[in-house]
Amino acid sequence: MNTKKKFTLTRLLMVITALIMFLGPVGGLPTSASASQASFIVQAANTELAVQIVEAHGGEITSRLDIIHAVAANLSANEAAQLRLDKNIVAITPNGEVKASDDNKPGKQKEDETKGQTSETPSADFGNVVGADVVWEEGVTGSGVAVAILDTGLGGNLLQLTQGTKETKDAKDAKENKNKSSRIVAWKDFIDNSKKPIDPNGHGSHVAGIIGNSQKGQDGEWNGIAPDVNLVGVRVLNEQGAGTYESVISGLQWVINNKERFNIRVVNLSLVSPVQSPYWADPLNQAVTATWASGVTVVVAAGNSGPGAMSISVPGNNPYVITVGAFTDNYTPSDWSDDYLAPFSAAGPTLDGFTKPDLVAPGAHMVSVVPTGSYLTTEYPANNLNGNYFKLAGTSQATAAVSGIAALVISQSPKLSPDQVKMRLTSTALPWVVDDENATFYSMWQQGAGRANAPDAVFSKNKDAANEGMDIQADLAGTIHYEGYAYYDEATGTYHLRDPFATLDDGYGSWDGKYGTWSGKYGDWCGE
Repeated sequence: MNTKKKFTLTRLLMVITALIMFLGPVGGLPTSASASQASFIVQAANTELAVQIVEAHGGEITSRLDIIHAVAANLSANEAAQLRLDKNIVAITPNGEVKASDDNKPGKQKEDETKGQTSETPSADFGNVVGADVVWEEGVTGSGVAVAILDTGLGGNLLQLTQGTKETKDAKDAKENKNKSSRIVAWKDFIDNSKKPIDPNGHGSHVAGIIGNSQKGQDGEWNGIAPDVNLVGVRVLNEQGAGTYESVISGLQWVINNKERFNIRVVNLSLVSPVQSPYWADPLNQAVTATWASGVTVVVAAGNSGPGAMSISVPGNNPYVITVGAFTDNYTPSDWSDDYLAPFSAAGPTLDGFTKPDLVAPGAHMVSVVPTGSYLTTEYPANNLNGNYFKLAGTSQATAAVSGIAALVISQSPKLSPDQVKMRLTSTALPWVVDDENATFYSMWQQGAGRANAPDAVFSKNKDAANEGMDIQADLAGTIHYEGYAYYDEATGTYHLRDPFATLDDGYGSWDGKYGTWSGKYGDWCGE
């Protein structure tokens, strides 16, 4: 449910407190700054003005961030203090740390699920769980659409598993297909400036494989949601899966500048950062909002800090974009009765009162490709299924599944705007009834609109748009901001919705902020 209203004075105390936190010291990645300097994002009316002011105060500029009228710069404490006093500076915020949205911990592998898969190609069941197999039968495979993956990179055998679904029998044709027909159509590296696709960590390749792997598993079905989609690799995270606001904003800026050239229609952000301000004051969220406003559908991870309330991370707290939580099929993809919401999946509401996540998708024991010798395969060998495939859990993987579905939706209906894509995904999601007899739901702050449903989303005729009533350009310009309708009732210790949605009091629209809705084998869950 996309509820919102104008930002009101009643929230000023919360906002001021958050902004004070945001302006304070922050731990982050090692940068080129000296021990006496720290990295900041400095915003002004335009980038040129930001450059002039920072240089006038002796700061060292490391990047131009035109997408948010800013620069990234190394500043001493005195330089930062002087800049804060400059009336021409709009904002100065720490260059916060960003990391891949999973904890990279190995899940407990079941003997019966991995036995015999060490030498053969494993089957990825998540396509069936969301109904992508039904979409494939109708000939929709994501052709013509490009998804940009801002992550740790693309590498390993992913380069050979993204050649499309067309099979070649002639040896010469197969060789040419291998050398020339990869669906990785573009590459940009903001970490090491590598000229060729690499992925020292493995997380980006795993995410990309869920979106667009065209290899078939033992079940004879494709191992990626959109097996003909084009992939654009934008490396913004390092070998340990960490980056900065600067690297991610630079990546989003590159996507906007190149979206027409490569027909980039979807951006996947399986990465998170702590919430330290309202959504509109956060530089990364501003860049994400600008990307959405440019016509690119942005799909982001809710984060793995659940299951408690108000645990959604940046940029998942952005009200415009599609924020994805995770559930598990409990190793029974054809049986929904034992499925449950993954306890790690972050829940809303956001600091600004918005309902998040927007929907949930498979995010447990997710089988995809990871380069041999990468950080993940070295640190977590128990998750290796064979030389190419690897098992991970997290909202990163659930986000990739929804990015794949979004690509299928756009492939079928190319003229849709990001708001229309979001509406089709959320309006066709399946609200999750935990107990049919008592009509007990996971709350909207846990499941959003419900489980991702690829067939209905792809073949929907709905032309309505999400984010109704929100002026995104005014939001970007800073003339208006919004808050959602969720609030916390201190007297009862529960979350509710303000009017006109206050009647949603059936367990879906009210929540005590606890995970305890599920009565299944929560205690046996081990990150799978």
